[in-house]
Amino acid sequence: MAFDITAKHPAYKEFEAAWTLMRDAFSGEDDIKAKGETYLPMKPGTRAISDPATRAAAYEFYKELAEFPDLLALTVRGAVGTMLDSSAEIELPSALEPLRERATRDGLTLEALHRRIATEIMLVGRYGVLPGIGPDGAPYLAGYVAESITSWDTDEDQRPDFLVLDESGLTRNPETGEWEQTVQYRECFVLEGRYAARVWVKGASGWEAGEPVEAVDRKRKPIDFLPFVFFGVSDLTPAPDDVPLYGLAKIARRIYRMDANYQTSLYMTSEPTPYVVGVFDEQNQAPSTIGAANIWVIPEGGSAGMVEFTGAGIQAQEKAIDNAKADATMFGAQLLTENKRTAESGEAIRLRLGNQTSTLKTIAMTSAAGLERALKNVAVWMGENPDAVSVKPNLDFFAHDLSAQDITAIVAGWQAKAYPRRTMFDRLKQGQLIGEDTSYEDYAAMLDTEMEDQHLTGEALDITKTTDEA
Repeated sequence: MAFDITAKHPAYKEFEAAWTLMRDAFSGEDDIKAKGETYLPMKPGTRAISDPATRAAAYEFYKELAEFPDLLALTVRGAVGTMLDSSAEIELPSALEPLRERATRDGLTLEALHRRIATEIMLVGRYGVLPGIGPDGAPYLAGYVAESITSWDTDEDQRPDFLVLDESGLTRNPETGEWEQTVQYRECFVLEGRYAARVWVKGASGWEAGEPVEAVDRKRKPIDFLPFVFFGVSDLTPAPDDVPLYGLAKIARRIYRMDANYQTSLYMTSEPTPYVVGVFDEQNQAPSTIGAANIWVIPEGGSAGMVEFTGAGIQAQEKAIDNAKADATMFGAQLLTENKRTAESGEAIRLRLGNQTSTLKTIAMTSAAGLERALKNVAVWMGENPDAVSVKPNLDFFAHDLSAQDITAIVAGWQAKAYPRRTMFDRLKQGQLIGEDTSYEDYAAMLDTEMEDQHLTGEALDITKTTDEA
């Protein structure tokens, strides 16, 4: 049997449907509605319409009335913004410093690449980075979304030794100026302790494989490992992780379907409809219009009125939608519903958001660890010391405004020698009372000076001053 470069790993097939839902839900209402019955099945009554054009028009009307809630995009962007509100601390050897301003071939900075990695992990639970060396000898990092990592395998030590990456996309024909779809796969493998890659391109006559190209460092020594880095929610192994917000996407789909029925019901029942009971002759026809300028003459024995919807069906639909929105808050979509809570203490917020924060910290640590590994792989390829690479994430996601009581308690604890001065400094800086650029050494010197002044003049000690303010 011939080698099939398009063959997908069984785990890929298992997660593919979930990834597709996440992508569409993140993209929003237009992409969801473009897929028609995939996300909004046709009602049995509509399907029973015999005329295809009438049936299609009825379904389009039903679909257009519905609104798909923008839950997922808001939650993902909010979570990533929270995680990376303070950038990770990245240390690089001098040869890798250019990556800080241009890490990818499409011009992303290292910080922007980190944000993309975190977004992909939050969205689909998976991402990949493959380092490379450009024609000019400059290193770069190539990112791959979950759907483009189609197949993989590991050696006896569970290290990746085979990988297929889908690099298909639009390319511009320089002769015609037209954009054309190119179908291309990259096969990466380790054979006899040497890492190599080759590109497969699908042409008019079928697949054509290029010659394998081995990777060597600046000393012409072969790279003996596959430098691709898999990013998951909780680890850096090749196996796909569960999608963190998959439940939220399914709730959004459920609300979309319920909203279609709700909006249709409103449309069909919200306008009162006049009715007339009685026998009319040619001279006294039943009225066909209503309004203050129209006189209705009702024959003897006749009557008129308005048909209005008075049942509880619509209210039940509305309540079901509200319940689904309440479920969505469990997955971090607090922006969707009205916040009716009174002011909460910092500890109450920590307790309420504990599970979400735990997930965010896991993803923050994983994304930073993976980025560090990818940069270390670049360092090895460039002949630099990989130990000179470090990526330390921000793991503190709460606001830290300190009250007057908090400040008093912190200072009192230090004065009672419950903890060292460095601990007081860290807590006050965390609470944003000390400038971000103020070092502990500068702060300690300033504090010593103020303590001397206090001893000499009897003035109160202001421990919240920075060196700039002193």
